[in-house]
Amino acid sequence: MGERKISDIARKVSTEDYLHKVMEILEAEDGRTFEEKKCEVIEFLKDKEDALLEKRVLEAAINDETGKCLKQKFWQTGDRIQATPEVLLRKVCELDRENYIKLQKENSFMKSMLKEESYQTLFWNEHIQDKSLMLTIEVAGEYAGYCGINNLSKDKWEISIELLKCWQHQGIGYKAIKVMLTELKERLNVNEFRIKVEPDNYASQKLFEKLGAVPYGIAEFMLHKEEDIIRCEEENMEAIDDKLVTVAEKFGVDPRKLLSHVLEYKLEW
Repeated sequence: MGERKISDIARKVSTEDYLHKVMEILEAEDGRTFEEKKCEVIEFLKDKEDALLEKRVLEAAINDETGKCLKQKFWQTGDRIQATPEVLLRKVCELDRENYIKLQKENSFMKSMLKEESYQTLFWNEHIQDKSLMLTIEVAGEYAGYCGINNLSKDKWEISIELLKCWQHQGIGYKAIKVMLTELKERLNVNEFRIKVEPDNYASQKLFEKLGAVPYGIAEFMLHKEEDIIRCEEENMEAIDDKLVTVAEKFGVDPRKLLSHVLEYKLEW
């Protein structure tokens, strides 16, 4: 697939409905001025933002207390975990913020948004929220990234990991995840996990398969309406190559489904 990412395809389609509605408003020949149309666009987008905010507030109210208790229990045993003489996992602290934002600027598809301080704060607050358990990864005393669990209130915990580019492809992720899983089992008695990986992220697939993860199916990503999923797949069939076909065979799905979904692995530790 080259430089074209599966996630970019899904994100593009997921935003097209908003853009289509905005253009309908602006191009309507209904006698209104551009300023009047612009006000309607702002209200339309504001409604979408408010709906998202309400959803997040509701989820936070339900999940934060569960996450807080589990997080406190996890760190009671100690807030520094030595994976190897060089690789250390530790509790996230405020001093990590600058490096975490740098990491997001490297890996996030919303790079332009991350130029704004308000969005940096939003990303950081999500990283340290009570419902998640994140561990900072240090290599020889330097910030390398993080690993952890996205949402402690879910029945099956989803593993997350990101590394700065300068620390990738050195076996650090494997070492960090391996010791994290052992500590989660010992401290919280949890040994079954889920991992979601983009179909063209072959390095992450190899990492988790090395840890014993097995294919569990595919999951929706960004797109939820059936018509959007079908449109995304039909418009991007040229993105299917031999590597993607091989992944599809492993997961027992039609290769076109990997244009609109992510892979899901199951891992027992």
